[in-house]
Amino acid sequence: RAQHTRAVERQAIWKEKAQELEQMVRQQEAQITELIQQNETLTQQIQALKAKVAQLQQQLFGRKSEQTKDLVPENHDGDQEACNASEATSESKNNRGKQPGSKGYGRRRRSGLPTEEILHELPKAEQCCPVCGKPFSVFPGSEDSEEIHWEVRLVRHIHKRTRYRPTCHCRAVPGIMTAPPVPKLIPKGMFSCGFWVHLLLEKFLFQRPLYRVRQVLALEGLSVSQGTLTGGLKRIGELLQPLYTGILERSRAADHWHMDETRWMVFAEMEGKVGYRWWLWVVVPHDSCAYLLEPTRSAKVPQNHLGEEAEGIINADRYVVYKSLGGKIRIAFCWSHVRRDFVRIHDVHKRLRPWATTWIERINALFAQNAKRLEVLANPEAFRVEDQALRQAVASMVEVREEELADETLHPAPRKALKSMRTHWEGLTLFVDYPQIPMDNNESERRLRNPVVGRKNYYGSGSIWSGLLTAATFTIFQTLLLNHIDPQKYLLAYFEACAENGGRPPEDIESFLPWNLSAQQKAAWRYPRSLP
Repeated sequence: RAQHTRAVERQAIWKEKAQELEQMVRQQEAQITELIQQNETLTQQIQALKAKVAQLQQQLFGRKSEQTKDLVPENHDGDQEACNASEATSESKNNRGKQPGSKGYGRRRRSGLPTEEILHELPKAEQCCPVCGKPFSVFPGSEDSEEIHWEVRLVRHIHKRTRYRPTCHCRAVPGIMTAPPVPKLIPKGMFSCGFWVHLLLEKFLFQRPLYRVRQVLALEGLSVSQGTLTGGLKRIGELLQPLYTGILERSRAADHWHMDETRWMVFAEMEGKVGYRWWLWVVVPHDSCAYLLEPTRSAKVPQNHLGEEAEGIINADRYVVYKSLGGKIRIAFCWSHVRRDFVRIHDVHKRLRPWATTWIERINALFAQNAKRLEVLANPEAFRVEDQALRQAVASMVEVREEELADETLHPAPRKALKSMRTHWEGLTLFVDYPQIPMDNNESERRLRNPVVGRKNYYGSGSIWSGLLTAATFTIFQTLLLNHIDPQKYLLAYFEACAENGGRPPEDIESFLPWNLSAQQKAAWRYPRSLP
């Protein structure tokens, strides 16, 4: 009985120890599981940080172009043949511009420029024979050559008005009569209409800061204060406001727009707003280009501009505010932005470059097929063939996308890009049923490039009125260029009309809007070349 009791006691002790060991094992397993999870989390964080570093390095030091030739897949195992093939491909590309040995076009004669003839004669001492001394006779004709001279002048115009005194004694015209005064854009101002036109072009088209313009004027002998110029610009803004309003109304009346926005600094205090960051929005229908300077980036800006009854299609990026404009507005999302998702994966993740390159080539092929379709838009039979090919390419892209998303081992970066494509697919494929709608939003991005240069050069606007003037002048200049109208000739004619009206906007403001110009005005002010 004693042995049995001791055996039971030992059994209880070993059972207790076994339970303790089991509990320790469970704790160790839990710790191991937790460490494995931490390791996976840290590994993902390291990969994300490496990708971020690669992305930042690409932004700072990499090529800015998104051309396909720069997206050759790299073999991370160091395949020399692939490298050699890539180098051979790049070397076979011709350099930009006219190729050596090709026939030239000859020198163009600028016959449209004002011409000034300058006569050159031999010195008097050389107009005779050096041996016998007999004089030379003038031979008919001349040896001619030409050069283009660039002359910038500041001229002080003194307007002398002739005075008249009647010689009769009927006293119908009492006192002294004087010729009428010269109309001025700004009453009692010291600068002509042409001066203000050049100043606006320098600041708001060529994006030269005002202090640099003053330096140029000083080099030409004119010293003028900052306050004098800014005071005049404030008055000029009032004259441009009716044109700006007319262009905004034209923009609202359209049914298709390109829209985008970029930051713009306005260094002025505003009630209810913290900081100086405003937003410059651009709205581009087919024949106008409107800029809106707003303190917010919310959906209220496009809603207020287009109005509650607006109906149509907007080409835009994937910024969330465009998705909340109501059922009457449909968003055609930009394929260039989608393409950049895959370009970014190509640049950041070396092992995913072949996969990213394949998708970039698919998107390039989609652009090319749509271009082929648009080339035959006027030919119904050919259009039907190209349209069917486009729809097949779109359907094939959907199949590949869904097949890759079903793969549970897919890397997070490709999964994110493909999910974004799926989310925005309805807007991305609007162009299929509406051939007049572009696949990208490049038009609005191009129209923001010139203002961005100004933002870099003079950092934004120093006051709210200056910011509104900036938006108005950007709008007028870019609308004129969109309609192939010379902004210098147009603005000079408009300012002269304002001066004739006593320094106020002309009564017939509608006749100055680009789409209401007469055929004669369009011919006189036509500017076919491209400006910024």
